[in-house]
This record gives sequence, C-alpha cells and structure tokens, in this order.
Amino acid sequence: METIVYVTSVKIKKSIIYMTLQSDQKLEPLSIELVCRNEMSPAAVPMVFSVSHTDRTVIQTSMDTGLLRLQNDDWEIAVSSETGKYTPILNGHMRAALILFSYKIKPGHNFLFFPMGGPGHKFLLRCRPLTKYDGAGTHIRELTALLLSKLLKPLWKKKKIWLIYEKYSSSAQDNGFYFFRYCMEQLPPEERRRIYFILDKASPQWPAMQKYRKQILPFMSFRHILYLLLADLYVASDARLHAFAWKPMPNLISREINRHDIFFLQHGVLGLKRVETLFGKNGASPMTYFAVSSEKEQRIVTEYFGYDSSHVPVVGLARWDALENKSDPCRKKILVMPTWRSWLEDKDDDFFCKSDYYQTYMHLFQNEALLDLLKTSNTCMVFYIHPKLKEFMKSFHSESPLIQLIPFGQCPLNHLIMECSMLITDYSSVCWDVYYLEKPVVFYQFDSELYEKTNGSYMDMEHDLFGDRCILEDQLINTIKDYIQSDFHEKEKYKKMRKDLFAFRDHNNCRRIYDFIIKNR
Repeated sequence: METIVYVTSVKIKKSIIYMTLQSDQKLEPLSIELVCRNEMSPAAVPMVFSVSHTDRTVIQTSMDTGLLRLQNDDWEIAVSSETGKYTPILNGHMRAALILFSYKIKPGHNFLFFPMGGPGHKFLLRCRPLTKYDGAGTHIRELTALLLSKLLKPLWKKKKIWLIYEKYSSSAQDNGFYFFRYCMEQLPPEERRRIYFILDKASPQWPAMQKYRKQILPFMSFRHILYLLLADLYVASDARLHAFAWKPMPNLISREINRHDIFFLQHGVLGLKRVETLFGKNGASPMTYFAVSSEKEQRIVTEYFGYDSSHVPVVGLARWDALENKSDPCRKKILVMPTWRSWLEDKDDDFFCKSDYYQTYMHLFQNEALLDLLKTSNTCMVFYIHPKLKEFMKSFHSESPLIQLIPFGQCPLNHLIMECSMLITDYSSVCWDVYYLEKPVVFYQFDSELYEKTNGSYMDMEHDLFGDRCILEDQLINTIKDYIQSDFHEKEKYKKMRKDLFAFRDHNNCRRIYDFIIKNR
C-alpha cells in the first residue's frame, strides 16, 4: 500500500508555524525538512518534530519562519524515513480551512508567508512580497461579489459573457488584445456587448483602450471580480489565474476561477520550452481549448499534453493578423529579446546582478568588437526584457547610443518585431513571429545545459532550429557580422523549413478563432 502523509492541522503563532502530519501506515521519520523549490538557490531547513503511534502515525512538527531567507519562493516539506522520502499533502479539512480562514505570517513589512495547496494538493509554504491586494478592502469586494454572483447566476447564464485578458491582466498588446480588437471592430453590436477585456489601470495601454471603455473591466474592481464569477468563457494568452491578483492566498474566488472553461490563445508557439506540467490536461493549469499554428504543433499538444485533437484547433496566433514587415534598410535594427528564467523571477537586484543571465548581456553590450560593428554598419541594437523580469531593466545600462534599452510596456512588442531587421533570442517564442516575417533569427543559448535541465524543449536545439545557434559570445559577434554583410537576408536552409511550421500565413487567424469558439460553445 502506498504511503501517504497528510497535513491535518496548521496553527500559526507569530513567526512560528505548527503542523500535524498523519499517515495510515507506520512511519518512523529520520528527518523532516522544509525545502526551497528554487533550483538556483536550494535550501533545506531542519524542522523539530515528535512522533506517536496509535492506529496511525501522528507527527507534530514546527518551524520558525524567521530562519528562512526573505525571497519570493515556495517551500515544501520533505519527510525522510528508511522506507523513502514523502511530500505531505493537504487533507480535505485543511484545504477547506485554508480557503475559509486566514493563515498568514508577516515576517517583515514587505513579505508574506502563507500555507497553500500546490499541484496534487501538496502542502506549500509560499513566500512573496506584500501587494496592495492583500488588504481588507479586496477581501470585502471578493465576498460581496461571490454572494451576488450566486444570486445573479441563473439570470446571467443566458448572457454567455466572454472575458479576454493577457499576462497578469497588465497589458493589451498580445494575442488577447488582437482578438478583442477583432471582436470590437468586426462583430455586430449585440455580439460585442457580451465581450469584455480585463486591464489594470496602471497598464501603459490603459489610455488607448478607453475607446472601448464600456467593454473594459478595471483589474480587481468589484465589477471585474463579479464578471469573473459569472463569465461563460475566458479567452486568454495565459492561465486562468492571470485574470486575478497574482499568487493570492487560498480563497473562494480562485477556486471558482479554476472551474471556468478557457480558450487558450497561447502567448507563443510551442517548441523551445516544455510546459505540459503547467498547461497539460493533468497539469497545474489545464485548458479547455488550445489554439495552435500548425499540425506539427497540434501533435505536440495531443502527444505531450494529453488533449484530444478536437480541442486543439489549428487556427494561428491572433496577433499575426497585424504583422507586416516594417524594417527600414536605412535604419537597421537588431532586436535582442531573451526569455525569462524561473530561478530569477521576483528575486532582489543583488541576486539578479550576480546571475549569468545579467552578466552575459552586460558583457555583450560592452563588447568593443560589437560596438565597432554596429557603428561601421550604422546598425542599432534594441534590448527588450521579458515582462516577468521587467523590474530588473533598471539594472542594465550601456554607454553606447547604438544600444537601446527599452523597458517593458514602453513600446508595443509587435512594433519592435515588425521594425527589426533581425532577432537575437535564446528560447523565447517571439522567434516564431520574426520567422513568420521571413527575417533572420539567431539563438544565443549560452546557458543551454542549465535550461535543458530546468525547462527542456520539444525541439532538438542542435538540429531543428530555424536559425543560427550560438553558445559563445565570439560566435554570436561573428554571426551578427555575417548577417550585416548579407544585408540581413535569411539563409535558404531556414526558408525551406517554414512551410511545415505555419499552417496559415494570412490575416484570418482571429476569424478562425471566433468561428471555432462559436461552433463549440
């Protein structure tokens, strides 16, 4: 019989968390540790415990969270015995208790610790910065919206409301926006009235979106929370919980959100980053419908993610409807856009500046051979950081006017893509947009071994990429030089791969998405 360890009780007193663990099998723990899940800054802190045996094993254990580092990390319990190592899961009583009651520790003014359930109801202790949504005002809006939604649901069910949003509900420049714009401009008024876009008022796109103001839901407003509960369908470029306050404490709203159907527009084409544990049918954030751009990508989703092909329509990305080549031969631009690193997200500036990621790009921006090459060819290099690392943009700097550092949100990403002559990335799906426009793509994969270990890929990155692959900085400089000398012409061998990687290269992706949703709702 499989040994399962349950968390059956959690109590918090100041900075100390007390827990009761139970197992139906006899268990003799050798050690119990609280283990940090961050691969780049691993830590294991021993917990004090005592064991008793009746008809089951009962373990009393505790931890002073003041001993933990104040980083944005998740921690889990590891119970080690001679028979194996076990990660406790929350029993039904504790799952309900965490939602209904407040279990939190404030070790300082800026951080919050709280217990929660992870994938498979594993017990997690989450540490994250405090936000403006952790106050009583948000809690009151949530409860009021929840009660009102119960009354309105029978009436509103017929409205069949769609809610559209993007990452963190903080932008309107990706697939969500382009699909929303299509709906607002191409659908009849009676259809438009039931389609809304969620957007934070702090978004750089907030002023421009006011032309649709009747259909814009201010993020975390009472109306937004109410519509989240009453919607028939979410249509989004990211997971369900990007429509709500990020990393919330356990609450009833999140539980209701996770029960809603969602059409996943995707943030980009799948290929260079394995995400089936997140977006797979049995993952942490499963989808109802999953948009893809080719039969090849559809096979990835059916084989690795576990979805039936009928729920994986080949429709293309909504934002591609607006793509066109706007590169100017007289103003050559090399766009540099690396993807994020899970081990750097939400870390402090000191941690980030010591990372290989930061050091590698700062060294590149100061490379004299590169600067001379840019100067002699009258070429500009534009660096645009991934939104998950946007708070670190201020750490980058360059003395050269030919190196432009553009913060997230300052300029729409699709404008940078359309205006660039070439892209340098690592594993970012933005490479597909540039490749779609028949522009050269260079993959600078200086940390490929670590990336393969922590993320993995659906493509063989040594043989299947549709652009040159560089590991060393000197390789990258030489490759840039070659493309400058060829006037940024795409190589023939990469051109030939395009027909297998895109099912459509027209301007009808939004229409195909809309038609699929209407047919299947």
